[in-house]
Amino acid sequence: MVDEEHASDAALMERVKQGDQQAFRTIVESHQSSIFSLCMQYLNDRQDAEEVAQDVFIKLYKAADGYEPRAKLSTFLYRIAVNLSLNRIRDRRRKRLVSLDMFGHKSELLEGESPDQPDRQMEQDENAALIRRAIDALPANQRTAVLLKQYHGMSYEEIASVMKCSVSAVESRLFRAKLNLKKELKSIG
Repeated sequence: MVDEEHASDAALMERVKQGDQQAFRTIVESHQSSIFSLCMQYLNDRQDAEEVAQDVFIKLYKAADGYEPRAKLSTFLYRIAVNLSLNRIRDRRRKRLVSLDMFGHKSELLEGESPDQPDRQMEQDENAALIRRAIDALPANQRTAVLLKQYHGMSYEEIASVMKCSVSAVESRLFRAKLNLKKELKSIG
């Protein structure tokens, strides 16, 4: 199935190179949800996430002539999304507009929430806020590895491709992230 998706995306990109607007729309429609989700996890601002996700596809369109299907198209898109999201965060910091809580989207962090139990909901919200602060405290490369693994279900190989590093580097980043998250959660909890 994955190979079929890769072949289909590669064929669509070939059509985009030839100016086929419908092929580009098909790519956007099939990948926009996952790209927006990743941007939202980084930026915690719907408008910023929408803008960055749109920029991802603009970059893809502009790069279509030089695109070579060495890896899955989704890997290429994730790499662009990570880079643009990190750039947006750096821009925010320069402008001193970064909130303390960059990962405020509780629906992606907790499942099984019940609005019928306000006390439990409040506790889950507090836990989600602690997790978001701990993730925010991670170095960028560890945060990227955690988000791609935990929230996007990527394999170590896929993460390595997105992050342009070795699989052992991904393993190391996830291991260090786990230690740092435990340490951070103890200190803020």
